Amino acid sequence: MTTAEAVVAPRSRTSMRLSPANKRRLIDYMAWVLLALLVVVGIVTKGSLFISSDNLNNIVEQSVIIGLLAIGQFVVVLTGGIDLSVGASMALTAMVVGVSAPLGTGASLLVTLLVGAAVGAVSGLVIVYGGLPPFIVTFAMMAVGRGLALTVTDGNAVQVLDTPLLSLGFGWEKILVWAAVIAAVWYLLARTRTGVHVYAVGGNLEAARVSGISTRRVVVLVYVISGLCAAVAGVLSFARNGGVAVPTSGQGYEMQTIAAVVLGGVSLMGGQGRFIGSVAGVIFVVMLRNILDLSNADAFWAFCVIGVVLWVAVMLRGALERIR
Repeated sequence: MTTAEAVVAPRSRTSMRLSPANKRRLIDYMAWVLLALLVVVGIVTKGSLFISSDNLNNIVEQSVIIGLLAIGQFVVVLTGGIDLSVGASMALTAMVVGVSAPLGTGASLLVTLLVGAAVGAVSGLVIVYGGLPPFIVTFAMMAVGRGLALTVTDGNAVQVLDTPLLSLGFGWEKILVWAAVIAAVWYLLARTRTGVHVYAVGGNLEAARVSGISTRRVVVLVYVISGLCAAVAGVLSFARNGGVAVPTSGQGYEMQTIAAVVLGGVSLMGGQGRFIGSVAGVIFVVMLRNILDLSNADAFWAFCVIGVVLWVAVMLRGALERIR
């Protein structure tokens, strides 16, 4: 091999590699590609039944509850944490809405949001000051939240037939609430110093602390945001059920939110991920369950399918990360 060939050969091999920026884009838009493929599967297998306006509207409406919980999960995962209590927090706050409804709409919403924020704050404070792993803390909070939801009314459902909140159960109002929360969190992450701090803490906790960032404040804040998102989801869940709050609602939602954010391209190690990808991940998870329902599949199999999807998402992301 001549000297010229020896010089050119490495360049030609290098040109075949994927640049870090393109790799990041590939990971960020992975959920959108998978969502497009799932739409094709739905059209091919279910045809007009899948693309009917009623079914598409049902998919969007079902995405709202999981989508709100996934927003909180996304912010938490960005810091390298995880929140396994989102489903239990939603159930607890839905019960709080029903119990506090006689106080009036405004007071009921305020109490519910405060309870959601308090649940998140307790998790965050135990993590940063107790030095415990987020998995253990939020797993325990899931049990505490579920227990409180059952304790509030001795395990019975709460029904309120006359409240203005019922208008949020169906139609565009619920979607507008979801869109408003998406816009608020996007602005926080993309346009404020706090958003930069959240990514910095997830990227390298020690480096963020040395650079002067109050890492404890950031960690507590993201869990408070997750609790607030769960509270909003609890309100909408209460309204969607026609003013009925069930203490066992939201079971398995934590797994769906984790699957959604991982599909959306978020690194479970923290510090990487685009917010809009999680929205696609949410719609993918909901659409997958919708196709299973249209196929008359056993409802219990949906949990197995979502678990497999989570495996595939993590493995696919790992494969993309290993691309040179």
